Amino acid sequence: MTKAFINGTRQYGVPSRVRSDKGLENTGVGAFMISYRGPGGGSFITGKSVHNQRIERLWRDMYSACTNLFHQLFQHLDETGRLDLSSEVHMWCLHLVYVPLIQRALDRFRDGWNCHRLSEERGRTPTQLYLQGMIEHAGRGHRGVDDMFFEPQEEQLSVSEEDYGVDEEAPVASANDDELQVSSVTTPIDHEQMAELTNRIRPLDSEDGLAVDLFEQAVSFCSQALNI
Repeated sequence: MTKAFINGTRQYGVPSRVRSDKGLENTGVGAFMISYRGPGGGSFITGKSVHNQRIERLWRDMYSACTNLFHQLFQHLDETGRLDLSSEVHMWCLHLVYVPLIQRALDRFRDGWNCHRLSEERGRTPTQLYLQGMIEHAGRGHRGVDDMFFEPQEEQLSVSEEDYGVDEEAPVASANDDELQVSSVTTPIDHEQMAELTNRIRPLDSEDGLAVDLFEQAVSFCSQALNI
C-alpha cells in the first residue's frame, strides 16, 4: 500500500492531508505523510470506515467494470480443478500470468473513470476538475498544490518508500473483521528457468484475453522443472 501511494505522489504530488480508516495496511502511508508534512498538522487523519461511502462506491464500480472478470475466472479455474489454491506453484503461476493483466485492466479503468463526465459538475471530468483546482489554487499557500508548481525542499525530495513500513515493536490496532490476509508467494524456480519461462509466457501479448492457456503452460513448465 505504501509503495503504491508513494508512486502516486510522484505523478500527482503529495496531498496536504490523507484520511484513512484504522486498517493496518495504511500505517506506512501515515508514517510517510507525518514525516513529509510534519507532526501536528493533521496530515494523516483516521476515522471509522463507515464514512468511506465515496471510496466504497468506487470499489463497487471498479469491481463490476474491471476486477469481477478475474474473480469469476479464478473461481471457475478452482471449481474445474485447473487451479489448486493449496499449491504454491499454482499460486505463483497465477501471479506471474495475471498480475500484469489485472494491472492493465485497472489502468484502463482508471483512465476511463478519470475522463467520464460528472452530471453534478456540469459535465466536467475528474481530470478537468483536478487541473482546474490546481491552477486556481497555485501559489495560495496550499501545500499539496504548491508542491506541484514549486520545487519542494531538498529533504522532502529524498523521501523513500523503503524508509516506511510497520514497526514490529510498536503496538498495533486491532484488525478489522473484513481485512483480507494475503500470503506471500515465493518463486519456485531458479534464475535461468525463470528467464526461460518469462521468454515463453508473455501475458500482455496473449491473443486470448483470459490467458488460461498461459497459466496452464506456466504450471506445466514449473512442474517439469521441479519434477512434481
